[in-house]
Amino acid sequence: MRFFITVTSLLLLISCGHNNRVSDSKVDKLSFPYQSYLDNIGEDECFPTIGNDGKGFNAITDKIVYPELPDTLSESHYADSLLQYYNIDLALSSIHYDVSTAERYITEREFRLEYANALDSINLSGITDLNLKNLIYFISQKAADAIRKGVRPTELDFPEMNQFKDALIEISTQIYKAHPGGKVKYIVEGIIQNYKDIHTKAISDTSSFRNELLDMVIYETDFQRQCVLARELAYANYQSSERDDKQVVAVLDRLLRSGKYSPLLGELWRMWRCIIQREILGCGGDDSAMYNLFYNEMKNRLALVYIAQITKYDDKLAYKEFLRLANENNIVRNSEFLCGNNVNSDYMELFYSVFNPDSNEENL
Repeated sequence: MRFFITVTSLLLLISCGHNNRVSDSKVDKLSFPYQSYLDNIGEDECFPTIGNDGKGFNAITDKIVYPELPDTLSESHYADSLLQYYNIDLALSSIHYDVSTAERYITEREFRLEYANALDSINLSGITDLNLKNLIYFISQKAADAIRKGVRPTELDFPEMNQFKDALIEISTQIYKAHPGGKVKYIVEGIIQNYKDIHTKAISDTSSFRNELLDMVIYETDFQRQCVLARELAYANYQSSERDDKQVVAVLDRLLRSGKYSPLLGELWRMWRCIIQREILGCGGDDSAMYNLFYNEMKNRLALVYIAQITKYDDKLAYKEFLRLANENNIVRNSEFLCGNNVNSDYMELFYSVFNPDSNEENL
């Protein structure tokens, strides 16, 4: 029974005035922020080491890092409930990663034991609801026991999952009552009036317009417009003859670490993660190293930005995008839809579909 997938499914630019390439310190100093990791790769290493995820193959359930509310939100019961929702999904997503990896190498006893040990020692310090905490711990332990015996946990029944689902639905219902959603949509044309022209050029005139977009996003002073332009830059870069994935990551990284709010933060994070994982590290297969603790450190930052926006401004769009971010899974092996890991399906949704009219749908 694919119980982890089942649980996760419950939860719910500026003007074009720069016609010539601008040579300026802002552009010249735009560098890939993780180059030092790549420079330290040994000749005999199959995979690079990046961030705080060791070699990428390490189990993560015992190393989960949960975000903490800043002092400005620490007294808000609603902000805490949103954080708990996020933390619960973070724990489940981490279990999903360790289980999928252990199942991939279930015949290799020493390798799978690392995952069983991590699942036995799952870090649940970020979850305060005692009932949910105990249920998640039990599920993690049961998965660990199966892995030790060489049995795939997804082939077993977990009756306790029904108890967990009921408890989770109750929490989710309380959150929704406190902040009901609604049919809200991000109107990009309201941010950039000539957005349609910019988007058309970004996906068609990729050879010359990519560099112009780079200038636009760097010199833009409005954060909302910067985020829209950064997404268009990622589109243009995808098929450009002057493609530079490290440069795009540098642009996205700066926006994601700004601490500022945009409804696009979650989508830009997925782009950032996809480009690093698949294009820079070249890791799109089942046997690739995956840097989920590293990726989750950035995801945690964004979760706090969304929570602050929701709590302070009663922002329904932020609420919708926060739920989407919380439900984003780790990169896992044994992808159900494609050979390799699920970064491939993310890549198709975020980039390939934009250039394919038959499958192109607006993300927001």
